[in-house]
Amino acid sequence: MDTSGFSPHIFWSYDPSADIPQEVVIKQVVLYGEIRDKVLLVKKVGKEKIRRVMGNWKNEKGAEKHICFMQRVILA
Repeated sequence: MDTSGFSPHIFWSYDPSADIPQEVVIKQVVLYGEIRDKVLLVKKVGKEKIRRVMGNWKNEKGAEKHICFMQRVILA
């Protein structure tokens, strides 16, 4: 997936030319992105895809606050 437009700190450990799977991009942006990154993610991927991916790792330790924010503020 194309990661242009997102804050560079989100994908610092990835090769800039790498084709990062969409699920990984969603997770990285939800966990480490700024609000503008999260809004851009919705524009690029869509709300339903983000909800499905978050549902797969909803119980992951440390992600609860990020998921709650996405659900109540960005995806509302």
